[in-house]
Amino acid sequence: MQRAAAAIRDLVMARRLVPGQQVRQEDLAQQIGISRGPIREALQILQSDGVVAYERNRGYFVTQFRADEMAQLYLARDLLETAVLTQLGTPPAGRVDELVAINERIRGIGQDVDAMMRENDVFHNAILDLSTQRILVAEIQRIWRMSVAYRALSLSVLSDATLLAEEHDAMIQALRDGDGPRLAELWRSHRQISLTRLLPILR
Repeated sequence: MQRAAAAIRDLVMARRLVPGQQVRQEDLAQQIGISRGPIREALQILQSDGVVAYERNRGYFVTQFRADEMAQLYLARDLLETAVLTQLGTPPAGRVDELVAINERIRGIGQDVDAMMRENDVFHNAILDLSTQRILVAEIQRIWRMSVAYRALSLSVLSDATLLAEEHDAMIQALRDGDGPRLAELWRSHRQISLTRLLPILR
């Protein structure tokens, strides 16, 4: 069931299922190679995460957000992420080295949007994992899952991953300096750029 949910989420992340598209259980079962029982249970998990929505007598659809709804999701992220990031101190050197290694992978990705999306999530989650505010972090990650299709769409317009990595460089330096407020401000700018790329597409 969890494997099926992850596989369906990967299809959304890879833009093989797009917002508003109907999700047919028989098609998924064939694509993923899993019987319809686990697929049905996986769709219920994804519905609770907000990745898909269920319409009576019609079935499941990839969740579609209007521009004003996406702005609300990004506002919620701003409030939660700022609360978490401003409280971060200087992490152990080994954790910073891990972030550098992840970001170097991102820098070398080029135009592979799927790889960019996955490694970008790994990078941001590695920072969030430094926090002891687990309830807030869990809510941030829930919103990230809910908006996965749109985050992938935002990254898909980048010519390559270099700009993304450069923005991450500044975040890593703020962590090295133990400057949580600076990290939160850089993260806010990073997030706003993503929203700015999305809004013209959603209107």
